[in-house]
Amino acid sequence: MLYGGVLLAISMGGWTLYGVPYLGWTAAAVLVMAAGLALATVRGWGRRLPPAVVSAGLWTTVALALAGSVFVLLNLIELVVDGTVRDREGRPDWDGFGQRLGFAAVAALFLATALSWRHRTRSTCPRCGRAAHPPGSVAAVVRPAPPASGRIHRVARLGGLAVVPYYTCHLLRFADAPPFRGGDLAAPGDLFIPAFVIGTALPAEFLLQGLVREWGMIFPRWTLWLSGRRVPRFLPISPVWLIAPTLASYGTGAWIYLLLQFTGVLDMDGSAAEYLLGCSAATGFAGYGWSLAIAGVSYQRRTRPRCVQAGNPHLGDEHGRLS
Repeated sequence: MLYGGVLLAISMGGWTLYGVPYLGWTAAAVLVMAAGLALATVRGWGRRLPPAVVSAGLWTTVALALAGSVFVLLNLIELVVDGTVRDREGRPDWDGFGQRLGFAAVAALFLATALSWRHRTRSTCPRCGRAAHPPGSVAAVVRPAPPASGRIHRVARLGGLAVVPYYTCHLLRFADAPPFRGGDLAAPGDLFIPAFVIGTALPAEFLLQGLVREWGMIFPRWTLWLSGRRVPRFLPISPVWLIAPTLASYGTGAWIYLLLQFTGVLDMDGSAAEYLLGCSAATGFAGYGWSLAIAGVSYQRRTRPRCVQAGNPHLGDEHGRLS
């Protein structure tokens, strides 16, 4: 409700949301209606509404808010590296940055609301997410750690390969090699480029592979005193859901924009080098973002705690450990 009021005030003051006419009015109306649905989840009268309608509205708001915050991660990286935030024309873009931060906060709050509503209306167990158990029926909680399937491993490999053209283009810029030589994108000898490649490529690949490898669930030997202990689920999952939606949305949106240009719907106004870098960035962000999301969902499902009913002969089977 608060951010909807902010957007409404911005629109009434003659400003626009991301430079798109009437988008601020539309976003404010959506957020006000969504605030009503959020209020319904904590009020008695909300129980009279169909749960499916409330859930659909909450999750739709999460999706729209994520779409509105699509560039916020890139803005944060730019802020850390350059100390400022700019738009595509190189002008300061603090207004847009603030708007994206607002949508990111809205997405986080409505995600928490949607998950809480689902747990309360579906009568699910807070540990395993399955149907609620009768009192005293749970003998133990098994924390499984089964390996990822071959399909998920292939998805992770493709996600890692998707960013190779993007980093290659940046290294070509650093080396002042064709097709970037002498152009606006050339950056011969700029040490930030190899630092950027190493500083982002290695952690990104480490995170992606950790979601599908055994050492992403059980600390390996080289972690010394942590060796053999279970990796807390939030440790890999938290960065996944901070990064994956932004990169997947940005890469997919960038490819849609590029296709509209390639098909003549929009004018093409860039050089060959700019389009090469743009295509590689769209492919890398979309490929890595979607593979990270898929591997993250798989990781969540495989590591979700499982309640074992009293008298179950499979208590503490080979795929789990008792808590």
